[in-house]
Amino acid sequence: MKPEDVAVWDRFIDTNPAFFDSVDYNYPLGEGVDVGEDEPETQRRGFQILTQKKVDVVGYRADGVTIVEVKPIADMRGLGQALSYSHLFALAHPEAVPLSRMVVAGEMERDLEAVYAAQGVLFEQA
Repeated sequence: MKPEDVAVWDRFIDTNPAFFDSVDYNYPLGEGVDVGEDEPETQRRGFQILTQKKVDVVGYRADGVTIVEVKPIADMRGLGQALSYSHLFALAHPEAVPLSRMVVAGEMERDLEAVYAAQGVLFEQA
């Protein structure tokens, strides 16, 4: 997360300390890039992890898993990331049900509340 995202997340956690039972930060998803067999295995794996997509937060509760994107403003980019990351997470972890999506932000860009709702992405203001 960028520093401005961390500030939003800190406000959310301060207000909702028990929202999740546990969390993972910068959770890697997708395949990443394999630089090839000519490179040492540690370098191959390191580059693969470096080039994977990263979810800001994966939140765990007894009733399911939540993919969380953290932004200063909940916009279309955050919506797309939440949808894309939840799809990649579901591919990697089909056992993680129910799987929900959420964007935590200081505010929401105008005209998007209905779009978020239609896509099943929760919005939490922090």
